[in-house]
Amino acid sequence: MKRLESNFSEIYPYQSLGKYYQFTTAQNIVVHLFLDPKWFPDNPEIAEACSFFILTNKPSIGVDIRLRNTVLDILANFLKENEPIIIYHCDPHDGKGHKRFTKFNRWSSLINDQTIEKHDRQVIVKDLKIDEDGNCVRSELVVYASLLLRKTHPNYEAAIRIFYSGDLDQTGKL
Repeated sequence: MKRLESNFSEIYPYQSLGKYYQFTTAQNIVVHLFLDPKWFPDNPEIAEACSFFILTNKPSIGVDIRLRNTVLDILANFLKENEPIIIYHCDPHDGKGHKRFTKFNRWSSLINDQTIEKHDRQVIVKDLKIDEDGNCVRSELVVYASLLLRKTHPNYEAAIRIFYSGDLDQTGKL
């Protein structure tokens, strides 16, 4: 594992496996942290944008500082080793989108690198769900997203413009 110096001292050992990183916690939770470079395939201005998400084999119990530190170490090193744009889309479908957004805000505030900048955005998506009686029910989902990039990124202006562009209502566009 090649690592750059970071400000997170207690981390789990992790390995890079192509588009994702993997590590196992003390609770024996296998964590996959994905940095998938297919977020904006139709925008050549920011072709290096990566979506960021985490999958685990089971939920964690309690607070695990080493898990947080490992995720932040991976993100900070990824931003140092590359010139990526990282986009975190907080999945809203289980009702925990805002909690994910809040946690990511807390975590990302610990990245002690003044060259990395974070931008936040929320959009509304109108959704149709089927209730227990088989009726269509309209609902609105608030989708939270964050953008991480270096202030010196060669496409900084275009990335910020595209991230904030568009309507607040993103129904059918995500």
